[in-house]
Amino acid sequence: MLRARWPRLVTAVLAIVATIALSRPVVMATWSARDASAALIPSGLPPKGEVVDGVPLIPTTASQREKCQSFADHLKRPVPCPGLLPDPIPFTSASAAERCIGEVGAFSETACGPAAIAWFGNTFELSQSNFQVPSGYAGVMFEQSNGAVVPQVSISGGPLGHFVFMAGTDLSYVMTHRHGRNVAVVPSYCSRLNGTQFHVQQRPASVYQCGSDQSLNQLELVSGHTLLAWRDAGITTEVSFHGHSQVNVNLDVALANATVLVAPRRR
Repeated sequence: MLRARWPRLVTAVLAIVATIALSRPVVMATWSARDASAALIPSGLPPKGEVVDGVPLIPTTASQREKCQSFADHLKRPVPCPGLLPDPIPFTSASAAERCIGEVGAFSETACGPAAIAWFGNTFELSQSNFQVPSGYAGVMFEQSNGAVVPQVSISGGPLGHFVFMAGTDLSYVMTHRHGRNVAVVPSYCSRLNGTQFHVQQRPASVYQCGSDQSLNQLELVSGHTLLAWRDAGITTEVSFHGHSQVNVNLDVALANATVLVAPRRR
C-alpha cells in the first residue's frame, strides 16, 4: 500500500542493496547439470501471450531476458526468468510527466513503462506497475495523510496494478533479515493460504497473503501482495501481485508456470 510520505518500493530496493552490502560475503552455490529441473521451460521456447481474468500477459522481450542471462552468468548456474509479464499501459511524454513524476522504468508502485529489472549479489528482482487491468481489478491502495485508504489510480484512470518477481539462493535473508535453515521465505507479515494445493511446473508451491510490516525491520517490497513461492534446484522464486483476490492468485499461478530457465553462457 502506498503512503503519502514516501514511495515504498524505492525504499525496498535501497533495503535490498543495504542488506546485501551488510550481510555475509556472497557465496556462489555449486551446481551441476543434474540439478536443473526438467520441468522448467527451456529459454529457447518462450510461452505465448495470454489473458487471465481480463489481464493481458505478454512475452518478455530480448532485452529483459538478457538481464536474466547476466544473472545466470553471475551465479554460473541456470536461473528462473519470467516468460510472461503484465502488459504496460501505453503512455506519452505528457502523461508520464503528469502522472509518473519522473518514474519511467523505476522501482516504484507508480512507475510507468517496461518493467524495472536489477540483480544484487544472489538476488534478482523485477517490478512492473501501471499495466493493463479490467475496471474492477483489486490493486494498489493509497493511504492518505488523514489515514483514509483509497484505491490508487493508474495513468489511464483505472485501478493500479503492481507485480513483483524475485529469485535467489538466499531469498529468506533478503525478505526477513534472518539467517537459518528454518527461516521462512517470506516476511512475517505474510500468512500462508491454507487448504489449497499449488504446483509450479510440477514443483510444490505455497500461496501467501501479505499484510503490512508493523515491525519495520523486514523488506516491505511485497506488503499488501498475494504471493506465490516455490523452490527448485536450490533457488527460491516468488511472484506476487498487489491486492488480495482470486484474480491475483490466478495471475500468480499463470506467471509462475510461464517461468523459463536461462542457463549461463559458456566461457
